[in-house]
Amino acid sequence: MNKKILLVIFGVILLAGIVYLAFEVANKNKQGVCTMEAKLCPDGSYVGRTGPNCEFTPCPGDTPEWLAIKQAIYNCEVESTMQTHSLEVSAKLKNGGTLKAIEPSIDDIFTVAEEAQEKCGKIRMATE
Repeated sequence: MNKKILLVIFGVILLAGIVYLAFEVANKNKQGVCTMEAKLCPDGSYVGRTGPNCEFTPCPGDTPEWLAIKQAIYNCEVESTMQTHSLEVSAKLKNGGTLKAIEPSIDDIFTVAEEAQEKCGKIRMATE
């Protein structure tokens, strides 16, 4: 009788382990499928969506500093910008801070500011 009880207990534990492993494998293989959209980058190339959140891959030239300036503009935090011929851009923030970056292409800062103009109003722009 003790052997039957031990076999039943062993069988239950074995079955529970198999079920647990099956769920673990299923969850690891569960990766979201991203839509097949493409985003046109300023340099004319295209990028698609990737990763667990299906976010667009950054465009070539989208450095963290450039992305920070773009985000600040879209969040209506920028008072004015200055652009040089060497693609250096500085953004003066309404809170007194300054962000600096290299824009991917000449005049990209103007495009970003125009995109945000309806929401944020006109941003004072300067260039050399």
